[in-house]
Amino acid sequence: MPLALVLTAVVVLVALIALVQAASSRLALPQSVALAALGIVLGLLATAGHAPEPLAPLAELFRELPLSADALTLILLPPLLFDAAFRIDARRMLDDGASIVLLAVVAVAVSTFAIGFALAPVTGMALSVCLLLGAIVSTTDPLAVLSIFRDVGAPARLVRIVEGESLFNDAAAIALFTILVAASSAQNVTFADGVVVFLVSGIGGAAVGVGTGIVASLFIAMTRGHAAALTSITVALPYLTWVLCEEQLGISGAMAVVVSGLWAARRAQSGRAVASWRHVHQIWEQLSFWSNSLIFVLAAFLVPTLLSRFDLAMALATGVVVLAAFGARALILWGFLPILERLALAQSIEHRAKALLWWGGMRGGLTLLLALSVTEIDAIAPADQEFVAVLATAFTLFTIFVNGLTLRPLTSLVGLTRLSPFERHLGAGARAFARQRAAERIGATAEQYGIEADIADNALEAYRDAASSHEAVPATARSHLALVVLAQAERAALSRHAENAVISPRVAELLNREVQRVREAARVNGRRGYLATAERATRYTLAFRGALLAQRWFGVRRPLAAVVSDRFEKLIVHRLVLSELVTFCADRIAPVMGERVAEVCARILERRRTNVASALDALTLQYPHFARRLEQRFLERVALTEEHQAYQVLREEGILAADVSSALADEMVAANRRFTGALTLDLSVDKRAMVAAVPMFAKVPDATLSTLVRSLRTRFVVPGERIIRRGDTDDEVYFIASGAVEVDTGTLKVTLGRGSCVGEISAVLGVPRSADVTMLGFGELLVLPGRVFRNLLSGNDDLRREIVAVARRRRAETDRGTAKPENLQSALNQSSVGAGQAV
Repeated sequence: MPLALVLTAVVVLVALIALVQAASSRLALPQSVALAALGIVLGLLATAGHAPEPLAPLAELFRELPLSADALTLILLPPLLFDAAFRIDARRMLDDGASIVLLAVVAVAVSTFAIGFALAPVTGMALSVCLLLGAIVSTTDPLAVLSIFRDVGAPARLVRIVEGESLFNDAAAIALFTILVAASSAQNVTFADGVVVFLVSGIGGAAVGVGTGIVASLFIAMTRGHAAALTSITVALPYLTWVLCEEQLGISGAMAVVVSGLWAARRAQSGRAVASWRHVHQIWEQLSFWSNSLIFVLAAFLVPTLLSRFDLAMALATGVVVLAAFGARALILWGFLPILERLALAQSIEHRAKALLWWGGMRGGLTLLLALSVTEIDAIAPADQEFVAVLATAFTLFTIFVNGLTLRPLTSLVGLTRLSPFERHLGAGARAFARQRAAERIGATAEQYGIEADIADNALEAYRDAASSHEAVPATARSHLALVVLAQAERAALSRHAENAVISPRVAELLNREVQRVREAARVNGRRGYLATAERATRYTLAFRGALLAQRWFGVRRPLAAVVSDRFEKLIVHRLVLSELVTFCADRIAPVMGERVAEVCARILERRRTNVASALDALTLQYPHFARRLEQRFLERVALTEEHQAYQVLREEGILAADVSSALADEMVAANRRFTGALTLDLSVDKRAMVAAVPMFAKVPDATLSTLVRSLRTRFVVPGERIIRRGDTDDEVYFIASGAVEVDTGTLKVTLGRGSCVGEISAVLGVPRSADVTMLGFGELLVLPGRVFRNLLSGNDDLRREIVAVARRRRAETDRGTAKPENLQSALNQSSVGAGQAV
């Protein structure tokens, strides 16, 4: 067929797909049903001996269309898999990782074996052929169920589970399909060999996907956020990854493309070049629509040919496949998933949602494409080809036209379309909020453009009840809605600052994910969920704790410096955004939802601001110079952003000529280079200098001091950390190089600062600890084993007498209750205290 005719056929298909999509939206039909119907109709036209005269040219065009499973797979499948991964937030998906793995990977294996072992006795076909069919029909098409979930406002978590299932389900099923093709081709492949090949193919594909993703990230970094260049790289990435794996390495190209897509998504969600990545997402949305629609229609195009061999025996076998497939899915949802829920490995999913996940396991274009590819494998016997292709096609049509057309009624039947009382109140509050803003806009617009007052009053008639409509909503529901609005406003503020490069991309990415969790928690659990999730922002993250352990166990400080720097910037940004939210609460929440609700929101914001200020003060107290550098950089970024926007306005208004604007743009690029690297916090320590700052070591000989320095190890500590517990029998001695501690004897609390030591009496006398010692802020300790400390005292009489004298003085001060400094700052500044409380 000439290339021009092929191109014409594709263009006609794209136009027909556009019309079908519009019709399906108007008729409320699932898109999968409409696309399958279009493909079948075109297939009937192509196979008809004499098409009706008006349709004869169309039939002739598609009759000679060269359709090849390999060509369709290479052209359409990589972008389809890549886009599915590219749109997913992998870190959020990890919250339901166990459920997704169960539905995506375990379910594929269970479904494959259930269908294979159920079908083989009934049909008399070889088990390997029946298993091959099971793998083909184990792929799911999420389009219909996702469309319905979004229409009815299903929880975002349920949407994520379906997206994640489809993503990894396809990759796992394709890998299993490849193995079973070899087994069905009379090759000597044992079950153990198949398992090994499956694992090697999947893990190897994932590794290659990470590799190509890293290489793509390097190229992306070179583009400096250029939208067209980013789009070109993301389009090339899935194709190159697929060809490398399938043609060169012989491993799973599907898994590699999925992983590379997740890696690219990580880069896109990092907060860098937000506007450019938004453009990339829009391009990929269109590419995904074309790929999915074409693969569906072209695969369905061959349905009439495949079903021409459908008979009673095939109908019976189709019934077995339907029962086995949906029985296996039910086993996963109501058998395996509750086990994970009881083991706290997966969050609970209510039964009505499980019912939709069960019935929403529709098959689509990928299933038809795999069935078509079987007919082109010469190593598989013709009878086996026909058996697999016909049954896979019949089962796919069953799920499309039976499940697809009944999924929405089932959604209504299980009550997912019925809003809960809270959701109804939420909707009422949202309506009041929007109508109030619309009413305000009418008045402002009429005044701005000089429209007569009576005309504005007529336009306002429909919004007369907006000002008081919030009173009809209970206060609790209104406060819940206000918190959802606050979370959305917080996310908008963070996005604005990230796009303007006011905050660093890495911190913008972390904060964006945090505020998404806050918004969802507020939507689901109201005030309690909002506070519980928002207050996690001031807690130490898993990365922080890991870096802390790395410093203590291995002496590695660079990761710790990075996470402390990130924590610094996160808290500064939180302080900034929370201040903006206070204004938003007064300007937006109060007029629409009432003063009482605004007061509740203001108290919640004040609580968050207090927590953030406390956490930030703890860092600033220990690292004041770094805090000043961060705040100065923030102001410089704000100023540079304002300058850039001013140039843009002057250029758009025609005040600046093109050459002047270009020169100023070059200056802005040069100025922006100052902020390309993150500020680094220097956490390096000089143990010799720290030891010299401890007064009790002032008279220690240099040789002894050098031995002491080699025996000491440093320990970075955080506020609230308990370094000594009353009653413990360890004998380490702690010297406070920076920061302050609180010593609690049970009857008196004593604050000690830099230059003090704690734990020395227990080390000398071998008695249990007599007090709890807790860090009051960030700090650095020098830790000396008790054995080394005793050896030091035995060789230095002056130091031993100093220890005894200071300990006696401390005990006497404790008995009189005079040992507590006035405040934490005085404790941090003192440097003349010899030894600490005997603990």
